[in-house]
Amino acid sequence: MKQCTCGRSASYPYCDGTHKTKKVVNMKDGIIDILDQNSFIIHQDETVPEDKAGVLGVYTNKIVEIPNFIDPEIVPKMIHFFENCDVEWGDIAFYGSSGKGIKTDSEIMKQFGLPDEFFEKLKNKYKETVELVFGREVRANTSHAQKWDVGGFASPHSDNSDNDGKPNAFEINKYVGILYLNNDYEGGELYFCDKDNNMQTYLSIKPNVYSYYVFPGGYENIHGVSEITKGTRYTMVSFWDFADLEYDEETKERWAEEERQVRIEQAKQKEEWLKGNKYA
Repeated sequence: MKQCTCGRSASYPYCDGTHKTKKVVNMKDGIIDILDQNSFIIHQDETVPEDKAGVLGVYTNKIVEIPNFIDPEIVPKMIHFFENCDVEWGDIAFYGSSGKGIKTDSEIMKQFGLPDEFFEKLKNKYKETVELVFGREVRANTSHAQKWDVGGFASPHSDNSDNDGKPNAFEINKYVGILYLNNDYEGGELYFCDKDNNMQTYLSIKPNVYSYYVFPGGYENIHGVSEITKGTRYTMVSFWDFADLEYDEETKERWAEEERQVRIEQAKQKEEWLKGNKYA
C-alpha cells in the first residue's frame, strides 16, 4: 500500500495530504479551543459485528486523529514538568516504558510556567473530544504521562481484555486517548492488528506531534507500539468508560483479585527484563 511521507497510507484508511497545510487553530491556555470535526483525520471508521465485538458493548470502531490539539509552545514546559516534578516515574506493563500520575496544584503549575489548572482543563478537553467522536457520554478512569526510552515497545494487546476478548480487571477502559508531545525519536509507530489473520499489522501510524488520537482499545482493536530505536517518546494517555455503567461489588472484587494476579505476573516479567529478556 502506498504511503505518504508522514506514514499514513494513501488509500483508505487514507492520507489526503491536508495535514501538511499549516492551519490556524485557536488555543486557550495552550489547549485547542474549538473542536472542528472537519479537521479530524479518520484512520478507521467501521461498525463491529456483534460476534466480534466482545461483551463490553463497543460496536463502533473509530481511530480518529485530532491535529493541533496542544500548543507547541507549551509542550516543552509539559515535558520539563514531567521530568522534574516530585513524582517519580513508575514501571508500567510495557518494556522500556514508564508512567507517572499528574499533580495539579496551582503553585506547582506556576513553578513550571503552566497555566492554572492546566491538566484539569486538558482532561476536560479530552473528555469533550471522546464524546464528540463516539457520540456517547464518558467518565474518566485514569490519565498519566508516559515515556518510552530506546528499546521500549508494546506487544499487541487489548486494554480491557485478553487477546481472545475475555474481559479482565481493566474492562472499564473502553476508549483510550493518546496525546503525542514530541517527534524527535525514531520507531514508536502505533499499529493495529488483524485478529482474523494471525495478528498481522493492517494499519501502522507514525503519530503526528501535537495530535490527540482516540480509539476503542479493546478486543475490537488489538494494538501495539513498535520499538523505539532512537530518542525518547513522550505522550499523555487517558482511559474512558461509558458514563452510564454501574458495577456491582462482586464485579469489583473480581477485578481486585485479577489485578492482584496481574501485578504478580508483571513482577515476574520485570525480573526477566532485568536479566536481559525483554520479550518475556
